[in-house]
Parts: sequence; C-alpha cells; structure tokens
Amino acid sequence: MSGRAFAADLPAPAVISPEPVVNWAGLYAGSFVGGAIGSFATRQNVAESRVALGAATGALVGYNWQNGALVYGLDGDIGSNYLTRKFGAAAGVVANEAESIYAMHARARVGYDVGGFMPFVAGGLAYDKTDQFQRAPLDFDGEARNRAGWTLGAGVDAKVNLPLLGPSVVRAEYLYEGLPATSYDLKGPSLRTDMSIHYARVALISTMSEVRHGSPETDTTDWAGNYVGAIGGGARQAVSTHGLGVADTFSAGGPIGGVYSGYNWMHGDSMLGVDGATMLADVVGHGAQPGAASTDYWNFLESDFRGRAGYAVGRFLPFVAAGLDFGSSQQVDNATQNTKANLPVLAGTFGAGVDYMATDLIAIRAEYLHARSLIGESTHLDSDVCCGQTRTGNSVRLGAAYFFH
Repeated sequence: MSGRAFAADLPAPAVISPEPVVNWAGLYAGSFVGGAIGSFATRQNVAESRVALGAATGALVGYNWQNGALVYGLDGDIGSNYLTRKFGAAAGVVANEAESIYAMHARARVGYDVGGFMPFVAGGLAYDKTDQFQRAPLDFDGEARNRAGWTLGAGVDAKVNLPLLGPSVVRAEYLYEGLPATSYDLKGPSLRTDMSIHYARVALISTMSEVRHGSPETDTTDWAGNYVGAIGGGARQAVSTHGLGVADTFSAGGPIGGVYSGYNWMHGDSMLGVDGATMLADVVGHGAQPGAASTDYWNFLESDFRGRAGYAVGRFLPFVAAGLDFGSSQQVDNATQNTKANLPVLAGTFGAGVDYMATDLIAIRAEYLHARSLIGESTHLDSDVCCGQTRTGNSVRLGAAYFFH
C-alpha cells in the first residue's frame, strides 16, 4: 500500500515530442533564371572542342509526396537558352556556329526534410532544340535539330517569407544535361556535334502547402497571389523583309501553346500584377523575300513578360497588359535550300482579356494580344548584305491556371 502511494506521488515522466516535420507535399510552380556553361565538340575531318557561357530562363511545375522526412516527386520545366559557341575555320573543319535554343526537362526528385530546408537530388530526361550553321560568308547554310538526352543534378529548397510575396520557396540547384552526338547538314559540309550543358539556377516557387484559404462564411473571390497554368491558342503574323531596294511581306499563321504564370497584388478591387508565358509554336508561312522568290517561314518559339492592371467584378477580372515578346523562327530559301535555323526577334506587346474564377482555386482566361517588332534580325538567307526583317502579330489565347492563395 505504501509503495503504491509513493509511486502515485511521483511526477509523470516528461514526454519528448519529435521536431515537427515541415509539409513539403503538394503542387508547386514557379520561375527560374540562371547561368549556363556549354561544352561543344564538333567534327568534320578533324575535331574541335569549345566552351560557351550563356543564360537560361523559364518556368517549372511539379508535385511532391512526403513520408516522414522523405520527400519525393516529379518536376518539369521549359525554358529559353541563350548559349552560342563559334568555331573558327581550321584545317579540316569549316567556320561554324552552334547554339542551344530551348530546353525541357522531366525529372524525378528525392529529398530530405530538415525543417525549413529540403536538399534533393533529381534526374530524368532532357529535350533540346539546337542548331548549327556555317559562318561568314555562308552563315545562312545550317540545320536545326531536336535532341533527346538525360539530366542529373542536385539542389536545395528553402521555405521563406518574402516581402510582398509572402510564404514562398526559393530553390538553388545545379543541373547537368547530356545530349548525344548528332549530324548537321550545312548544305555541303556535314558536321557531327555533341553537347553537354551545366546549369546553375535560382527559382522562386509557390507551393500548395502554403495555400491560405479564406473564411468559408465569406463569398469574396480572392484574386491575390501567385498562379500557374497552361495556355494555348492561335496566332497570325505579317512578316516584312526589306533590302536590295525592295520589300516583301507575307502572312503566317498557326497554333501556339505552353505554360504561363504570374502574381497579382490587390488593393481593394484593383489589381496590379506581372505575367509571363513560354510557348512552343507552329506558326508557318510562305512568300517572297528580296533575292529569294520562294521562302518557307516557321515561328517555333514564343515567350512574353508583361505588366497587368485590372479591376475585379466578383468572379470576373477584366485586365489590360503590356510588355515584351520574344520569338524565334527558321527560314528557308526553297530555290537554294539556304537556311537560317534561329532568327530571333524582340517585340513590344499589348492586349486585353478577362480572367474568370471558376472555383476557389482555378481561373479561366481569355485574351487578345498584339505584338510589333522593336528589334528585328537580318535574314541573311542569300546575301550578307540582305535583309532586315520585322513582323507584326495578333494572337488569341485561352488558359486555365491554379491559384496559390
């Protein structure tokens, strides 16, 4: 009896709870920017190797599952590459230039939760569009190729609370991308080239685990915060080429589609925001250019970055937008088969549209955009002195986005 009474008087043992695990599970999306180092090796009769410095920008989306401290998931991205390497003429190889135009990655990720940080490794598939062409005097003889390869890398995600943006994830990572050797027909000489790219990237990401739901008693539509989605539609362009004392214009049209993302700040019902899209395109046209009676035109890449302003009316958010548009095209002289595989153009763009909040987290968009060249590129299809090219375009796009708010 006394033993039991003594035991009852003892204090209860302390219960030590494990450190709570941060929730990394769920959907996430964001944008990245970084540097790129490309290793190019090309061979004609002899081999040459060079290193190039460049940059990469784009959008990413993924999904995480979590089991205790173990985090695993899938991650995909698409981005524009600005990476070029010139090779001087040498015995056994013509002067040429190789470049990476855009890249896509689909990866599996495995990470470990250590509180507000999650180091990870990732690997999977890479898909690039690259081109190679002769340099002066025949810088219009080249070929663009799509190449599938592999990627491997590592990085760390960090939970942060940023001014204006609120709870977010900042990612720092390294990616290695290996692409197999591929032959390029330079309309005479043929080069076989392989490429590997090292990326160092920083990304700003919103996650579903940080979603802040409003009160169920309110019926107010929340337009604030980050969003990401898929967008597509059609584009019509007027392509004008001028040189040799004449000018020619032809029309091009076709579908466009890709991903878009942005961030809205609300002041009452008024909205200010930023918005960007990265899209693959199949806008094709055919017509004369100075010195070339018949050319084929293919606009294959479009991206834009814009500021937006709008006013919310319940579940509708009409808006106007203006900013910059970047596009790239391939053009071929059908008589000579001279080809320029990557002709970039920078344009100003403006337009209007409306977002509709179909559910608390999904918004539907319809918009119209007009774009006009600010800086064009010389086509150089048949002469080093010909020709300057500009374009105007109109597009109609439909999209659906997930809101992280």
